[in-house]
Amino acid sequence: MENLKKIVKSNLVDDIQLMDLVHDTRSDYIKITVDSPNDVPIDKTSYIAKRIKNDENIISMFPNGCRLEVGTPGIGSNLNHRFQYKKNIGRKISLTYLGSDNESISKIYKLIDSDESGVKVKNKNVEIFIHYEKIVSAKIKVSFD
Repeated sequence: MENLKKIVKSNLVDDIQLMDLVHDTRSDYIKITVDSPNDVPIDKTSYIAKRIKNDENIISMFPNGCRLEVGTPGIGSNLNHRFQYKKNIGRKISLTYLGSDNESISKIYKLIDSDESGVKVKNKNVEIFIHYEKIVSAKIKVSFD
């Protein structure tokens, strides 16, 4: 799996980062999830898929071929990297985090800002700062207002 991860990373372009890699060895199915501080258009994911599929190391690793899927995190995916918070500033976020007494708090906030140590969120008229290490899960809340 580490070798496969290395091959995939070597075929990523620009500022695109590997978020997740799943390999089903029974069917030789590979699912790759990528993201970037900027939007990742579909033509970029298909370009990456072609690069990986045509990589000599992949061809030798899967002589009978493999099924390959390259995509971005979908709606409801957990935010795992700091850049993902930055690119979602201004959106509603469903956040579960540990409070001052290590109690679990889950609320919907508006994401106001993000820096190297945490995020600033707002609920009604109250703004709070939450350090990344206190965040248990964070998902963008999609609404059609």
